[in-house]
Amino acid sequence: MSFGIIKKWIDDRGFGFIKPDERGPDVFIHVKMLPRGSAHPIEGDRVRYEVGTDDRSGRSCAVNVQIL
Repeated sequence: MSFGIIKKWIDDRGFGFIKPDERGPDVFIHVKMLPRGSAHPIEGDRVRYEVGTDDRSGRSCAVNVQIL
């Protein structure tokens, strides 16, 4: 599990970026990776997540995301 902060969130597009607590590049997050029924994140929210791979692009992204 990794932890970070929502650095940028574009609500009308349903995606954003997490700034990880540990050093490294920002991690892409899509709204579909949040549990069903959870609130949409806003910039500054603290999150717990795992790093996975996007099936379409093959790039790394956040999966199993929980807003803390």
